[in-house]
Amino acid sequence: MIKMKKNLKTVLALITGVLFLTLITIPETLFSQQVQQKEGRAVWFHGSLFEDDEKEATQHLKELLDKYSEIGINTLFCYYTMMDQHNREWDYLKVLLKEAHERNIEIHPIFMPGGGVKLEGEIKEHPEWLIRGRKGEIYTKLNIANPEAREYIKGQIIEALKYDIDGIHLDYIRFQINQGFSYDKATCEAFKKESGYSPFEGKFDSGSMIWCEWLTWNAKQVTILVREVKDILDKSEKDVVLGVDVFSDGDAAKILIGQDWKLWAEEGLVDIICPMQYTNNVDMFRRSVKKAVKATKGKCLVYAGIACNSSHNKNTPEGVVQEVKVAREEGADGVAFFSGYSLTDEFIDELKSTVYK
Repeated sequence: MIKMKKNLKTVLALITGVLFLTLITIPETLFSQQVQQKEGRAVWFHGSLFEDDEKEATQHLKELLDKYSEIGINTLFCYYTMMDQHNREWDYLKVLLKEAHERNIEIHPIFMPGGGVKLEGEIKEHPEWLIRGRKGEIYTKLNIANPEAREYIKGQIIEALKYDIDGIHLDYIRFQINQGFSYDKATCEAFKKESGYSPFEGKFDSGSMIWCEWLTWNAKQVTILVREVKDILDKSEKDVVLGVDVFSDGDAAKILIGQDWKLWAEEGLVDIICPMQYTNNVDMFRRSVKKAVKATKGKCLVYAGIACNSSHNKNTPEGVVQEVKVAREEGADGVAFFSGYSLTDEFIDELKSTVYK
């Protein structure tokens, strides 16, 4: 019996030794590949980066995707509309998907429900879909509280699902900044039907209970759209994830722009949340990432939004690398770089020689 135990110990020691030797001899590149597979590395990507000519654009696209592959970029959030697609003489999205998938890069077309729109096509025929200010002024932005406008947005997404895409990404999934809700007749009546009041019956400040109810109601309309898009994806035969770009502070976003992204995470409505944490201040960035990770409670992925150059900051390659490190330290599932225009060779080279070595 003792002999058997000794033999067992010897065998276990041998197995342990072999495992140890195997681990210490695994190439560094393999560890790098494993990290790459687990960590989201995304870029907000614009189709306007490329020429109108298909041959020139395809060559340019291949060169750029090769650079992205060198630093493990695995996801592109692509600004794209069906109108842009039809304005080309060739199928941009089809070419992009082919080249990206050959490099194991996912493609998530971006749709912007609350972003600016062109007065053409169906939108030109339906001015009632647009936001109207308190004095009746018209903004060239879709009113997310309008059910028909939401149907139009969903129709665009359904068209994109005809392609072999990997995700749908919602940017501008909100109202205009500073509580820029719509005061058109239909919207005010819809609010009155639920609350018993018109938004004009209360003062436009937080001391008015009617105003506070109006804020909550508009945030609910944005959530309805997110829920409807999620339902479309769930019912499709495709394995497509839903991502959203959000303002960094969830509490402020809910009040100021109707973007209740903490609720979306809690209810499992989204798969990826990208807080736009555009700053050169590393301490501020760290607090924001920590807060987002805590708010989502592991119910969805958090990709920290890092800007190389934005309307809020102009970063350096060293600063971007530092923020990638902070995002990892604070438990983010990955990062998203803004944007394809500003993620230049200077930034790529610095990432390749450091955190993405």
